[in-house]
Amino acid sequence: MASKPIQPLVLDNIGIYGLNKQSSPSSLSPQYLTAANNVMLDEKGRVTTRQGIKQITDNIGETQANATPATNTLQIKSLGEYRSATGATTLFAGAGANVYKVNTANTPDTLDIQTFAGGTTKTDGNWQFTNFNNQFYGVQASNKPINYSGSAWLDLEDVASYAAPSGVTNFTPSCILGEFGRIWTGNIGETKDVVYYSDLLIGHKFQGGHSGSLDLRNVWAGDEIVSINGFMGKLVIFGKNNIVIFNGPWSVAYNSESSDFALDEVIEGVGCVARDSVQLIGDDIVFLSSSGVRSLSRTMVQDKMPLQDLSLAVKDEIRGHIVTADLTKVKAQYDLSTGSYLLSFGDRNIVYVFDFKAMTPDGGPRITTWNFDSKRNPGAFLSTDDTLYVGLGALDYAGRVATYSGFYDLEKEDVTASYGNQSACTTAGHVWESSTSKCYKDINNTYQSDFKTTWLDFEQPGISKFLKRFLGTWSGGKNMDVTLNWYRDYSVSPDSSNFTLDPTAGGTEFKYEAPSASGTTLYGSAKYAPAFHPKEYKVSLSRAAKVLRLEVIQTVKGFKASLLNMSIWAKQGKIR
Repeated sequence: MASKPIQPLVLDNIGIYGLNKQSSPSSLSPQYLTAANNVMLDEKGRVTTRQGIKQITDNIGETQANATPATNTLQIKSLGEYRSATGATTLFAGAGANVYKVNTANTPDTLDIQTFAGGTTKTDGNWQFTNFNNQFYGVQASNKPINYSGSAWLDLEDVASYAAPSGVTNFTPSCILGEFGRIWTGNIGETKDVVYYSDLLIGHKFQGGHSGSLDLRNVWAGDEIVSINGFMGKLVIFGKNNIVIFNGPWSVAYNSESSDFALDEVIEGVGCVARDSVQLIGDDIVFLSSSGVRSLSRTMVQDKMPLQDLSLAVKDEIRGHIVTADLTKVKAQYDLSTGSYLLSFGDRNIVYVFDFKAMTPDGGPRITTWNFDSKRNPGAFLSTDDTLYVGLGALDYAGRVATYSGFYDLEKEDVTASYGNQSACTTAGHVWESSTSKCYKDINNTYQSDFKTTWLDFEQPGISKFLKRFLGTWSGGKNMDVTLNWYRDYSVSPDSSNFTLDPTAGGTEFKYEAPSASGTTLYGSAKYAPAFHPKEYKVSLSRAAKVLRLEVIQTVKGFKASLLNMSIWAKQGKIR
């Protein structure tokens, strides 16, 4: 009897729906992953490595008198970008009792402490910032609001012509919005369910004129304000257990019959548990509720706003964090560069990445996760037009700002003790910062990227397969070490094999020619920037299995790697 031929078992579209930890791995389709650490999904659905966290500033303690590199514990808890009337921008960070300016005139950038003339002592750096009418404002619980005019910082109460809300003795709001021609604030401690709004175009005047307040005690029962947001011309107020939506916020203070300001909707039983989880994503708002990540969307057909749970695939894991994590350290950001909502549980060293570029069959975003060396936990995010900034918030690596770029987790080490002058520093290939007389060395830290498939039966659940070889095609990943683990028939102990990605670099040759008196002169030839061509890698397999699970562990060393496809070559065995 002739032996059966070896056949390819092709894994098309592996992992294109992202992570799913809620369903059983044996019942999921191959389009899902059961682990997806430090990976992203590109526009074609391919599993690719995340970028690195690249430190761009020094340590706060290296330039400030109130801390030293050895003892600095000032965690970056907030980031904000001030935009002036001319379009110029300045990045600020909150840490400890101070606000710091990211000074880009130095290399590396320095974190310059900001002074408040006559200002009160700040208790924490967990600010929420907003731009309004060419001014910059910040609030946080149990602290007085602050204001930056473009040239100086003041407590808001020290701004000329400041007027506190009527009847309020301690104006310390925890959330702020600059929109609809006013500053809106909420949860001042003594009245947790009242919104106070400023006069029209006057962000420091909360009494007189067209300023006022919205008392929500008759709208919801016993709730407190967590966040205030603008959405499609509506004012959205998030409580812990309710959401209130108003129409016509532009005309809130014009108490006339022609005013458009009116209560639109009250959503009961669903609220927001973390102020900094609320992010506007195009025509939607995403936030963290007590039951998971939710969407507040408005359709053209329906006038109301239906809620949608976006974290169904990791629901139990997210809810576990909500119950046990410090929710004041929860930070989120919509990253413009990747089209993703990033949700960080700062004290848990995990970031959930909700990718909105493509959706899963149930209508939700594709989910992957990021995790970091413990000393690089994100404590704050800020996405500008072209850059994602990360405030580093772990105790042993605090007081630094980084960007999401490159493919190393790059840190800057102060090596002034070994290279104490500019000549010695630059000769060694490091960077000398003259403003601080310090020498900095770039440390390129590698990081691990890994993913795991579901249990694969290749649509032949009852047939044993004699495993012969694995073939995978990667694009990029120069010098990347890869470990392939394969699990057979629900075993927890894998077989393993190691290999290294060594793609071929190539480019298109071009020539530059210019006319001369004698004709055409060839100045030289060169190549366009090299590109790494896709390459297939083979791994020999052994033994038999009815179902198979694959795990790929990659060490990122400065280059991106994208998985294009995988296949298993096997010979059909017995039906069992």
